[in-house]
Amino acid sequence: MRYCVLFLAVAAFAAHAEPLRMNQIQIIGTHNSYHQSMGAEYFKTIGTLFPEALEWDYQHLPLDQQLEHGVRSFELDLHWTGSGFRVLHVPHYDNNSSCAVFPDCLGVIKAWSDAHPKHVPIVVLLETKDELNRLDPEIFPYTPEALDVMDEAIRGVFPEERLLTPDRVRGEANTLEEAVTSTGWPELDSVRGTVLFVLHDTGRIRDWYLQARPSAEGRAAFPQSEPGEAYSAFIIENNPYSERTGPWLKEGYYIRTRADGATPGDKSGFFKKRDQAFACGAQVIHTDYPPGEKDEDSGYVVEFEGGATMRCNPVTHSEGDCPALEP
Repeated sequence: MRYCVLFLAVAAFAAHAEPLRMNQIQIIGTHNSYHQSMGAEYFKTIGTLFPEALEWDYQHLPLDQQLEHGVRSFELDLHWTGSGFRVLHVPHYDNNSSCAVFPDCLGVIKAWSDAHPKHVPIVVLLETKDELNRLDPEIFPYTPEALDVMDEAIRGVFPEERLLTPDRVRGEANTLEEAVTSTGWPELDSVRGTVLFVLHDTGRIRDWYLQARPSAEGRAAFPQSEPGEAYSAFIIENNPYSERTGPWLKEGYYIRTRADGATPGDKSGFFKKRDQAFACGAQVIHTDYPPGEKDEDSGYVVEFEGGATMRCNPVTHSEGDCPALEP
């Protein structure tokens, strides 16, 4: 009889346990995910033009190999060519990339996703680089039309059911912000195999993207946001020590933070910042040292306990056992 009662209690708990939502996990991603180094000696030679150039001497594995190592978020820098986008860091001076044009990067992600259809949502930040276009005559200032081309490029690779869009998350709510702060983000199992894009901009480019679309209606990407707007859902807070992160998480926002940067030399200070990024509860943690790309001198790498690359969120999922996140 005792075992029967125990079985019934466990069954009752399972029946009433809340399904895991996609904002109740943490994933690891890479900063400038496409970046390939042009060599330390070269960066020394351009130091008079770009004092920070020595920080550019790093590179990441190709996107599909990063995914194989457990990375589930990317950052791509998009430069407008008048008809499409090149993916690179600084025009002319730091332009080596593992996928040089935007559709190629998308195709690499799509092929891996096709082969692993049960993966947790992959989050891709799209940074619309517009400040150094004068360095390359083939790169132009952004226009409102460029953003339509960006959406078309995304939808040209990913069918609608494989995209986690603002419309999909908003559902029947009046605004995107109302959806994430009231209804909540989708249940994780309902959005496996999808990709979520974020427009990484807070200026005129974001304004163009939202023109006549206050909740990003019809758009392929979530605009970078701050609380209090109709489109507010995804926040970029690169400081893991920020006191704003905790309250924002409790309200329902999805947050990206940074664990480190590609600073040359001593990495001893990175360990504390990494651990704070883990503890703060931001759902996406970007690094220049993901699994498979450990700093050999210090041993520094960004991964969770036991080498895991995703886990239940210590702030937004604080009760009960953590289920297996991927097959």
